[in-house]
Amino acid sequence: MDLILHIGTEKTGTTSIQQALAASRDALAERGILYPALLGTENHMEIAAAAMGPRANDSIQIQELARTGLDLPAYVDAVRARLAAEIEATGANTLLISNEHCHGRLDTPESVQRLAQLLGAPFRRVRVIVYLRRQDQMAVSLHSTRLKGGGTGAMLPQWGIVPQYYDPHGLMARYADVFGQAAITPRLYERNRLAGGDVVRDFFQTAELGIDPPAMTKANPSLSRAQARFLSLFNARVPLIVDRKVNPDRGPVVAAIIRVLPGPPARPARAEAMRFQQQFDVVNRLARERFMPTLDRPTLFDDDFSAYPEAGDDDQPLTEEEFAAFAEALWVYGRKAGAPR
Repeated sequence: MDLILHIGTEKTGTTSIQQALAASRDALAERGILYPALLGTENHMEIAAAAMGPRANDSIQIQELARTGLDLPAYVDAVRARLAAEIEATGANTLLISNEHCHGRLDTPESVQRLAQLLGAPFRRVRVIVYLRRQDQMAVSLHSTRLKGGGTGAMLPQWGIVPQYYDPHGLMARYADVFGQAAITPRLYERNRLAGGDVVRDFFQTAELGIDPPAMTKANPSLSRAQARFLSLFNARVPLIVDRKVNPDRGPVVAAIIRVLPGPPARPARAEAMRFQQQFDVVNRLARERFMPTLDRPTLFDDDFSAYPEAGDDDQPLTEEEFAAFAEALWVYGRKAGAPR
């Protein structure tokens, strides 16, 4: 059996890719390609939650265990058994797995080894497809997703040591050590380098799926400046995880406010984005030299920061009217749900 393993990275159109794959499940099956249903998630979150090992405070793992009502050992057994049953039932010749948390959560050699064992290695052929995005752009987009998931923190922090999340060389090296250097298939998340300027179409071509993707609407849009600011304040007061459990007092706050004050996302100042990006010069050079040596430019990513304003608006405070609009939305949503607070 062959394996196509799509590991993200996060913030590179993974939700759209996964929705297209789920919608194409029957067409893929006709070509001998299994995009498994596993325990019911569209994006194979089960794979990362099971392979990461015990993580007491990981929100993804906590939510998955709460959703299924299983402890971690039973959850791992259930994922493995479900995958084996689907492979046996379909007789597929290729297993296709997609989950962006294989980038952020599987951050040790041991976790990638657990992933390989969970999927049933060895395989005849393995392709690990990974989309790479310039770190400042990833961080700006990640900030929105983090807030939706109950997180907090600065949009563009500074570190003394590059976090593994933002290290493309370390990421690809971990997977190369387990699946082999030849398995690594990096793609740059830049519109002019994607097939048809579209990451979904590019993935279907890169993975050699032999079918065209269905038309999809844009998934997981970014929060507006006002929405992001409100959630940043709300999350600090009503966290998603309390005592290693999903906070029952939180409720579906994102669903309640997502239509309030829509608009462009918050952006940092150009100088701040450039200063942030300089932290990754070394790891980006290593990634290019080892995994993309024939790239037609001397750096892994371009150096165009013109999309950022001279003065950022990511920390602009909310007005009284904006606060009132969000309060109204929360009240109305709670009333309609039958549980006003």
